[in-house]
Amino acid sequence: MTANADEELAARARTMIGALTRRETDVLELISRGRSNAEIGRALELTAATVKGYVSRILTKLDCANRTQAGLLAHTARGGPSGSAAAR
Repeated sequence: MTANADEELAARARTMIGALTRRETDVLELISRGRSNAEIGRALELTAATVKGYVSRILTKLDCANRTQAGLLAHTARGGPSGSAAAR
């Protein structure tokens, strides 16, 4: 991918994440760091059931099949390398 395409992809990811609430964004950030629901709950002082609800809403809003996809989307929004760039 070219730098321009990477920038466009990051901008689209930021737009999608912009639709999340502040708390959903907090949860997504911790998902992108590989945290479990229990770890997220401890960090944000939430029950595991509440975190599970947030994760479900995040996946729906971002049209992601799983938390790994959501985490990669968050990484892309921060300007992380795309899959093709990481392989270079």
